Amino acid sequence: MAAIQLIDGTMGQRLPVKPAKGEGCNGCGYCCAEEPCAIAVEYIGAGTEGPCPALEFEDGRAWCGLVRHASRYMDLPNDWADAVLGEMFAAALGAGRGCDADL
Repeated sequence: MAAIQLIDGTMGQRLPVKPAKGEGCNGCGYCCAEEPCAIAVEYIGAGTEGPCPALEFEDGRAWCGLVRHASRYMDLPNDWADAVLGEMFAAALGAGRGCDADL
């Protein structure tokens, strides 16, 4: 098994243990720590190896910054995009469908 990369930005917080593939997301951040998604690569110029620069941590869990704050990462002049693009990105990523990361 490959080593799990360290995640910056947690400020020492313990993150939830990764659920089994197919179980509900619990915000462990493994998927985004391992590699940026195609959306991050295309829209914010993330590399192809993790961790994703849009990976955020709050309240003891990881979040997709492109879903929550698209305007911050895409350098848009205002936050109108947060709701519009965030909803589109969440749908494209399958947010809410469960863990899709292999371990």
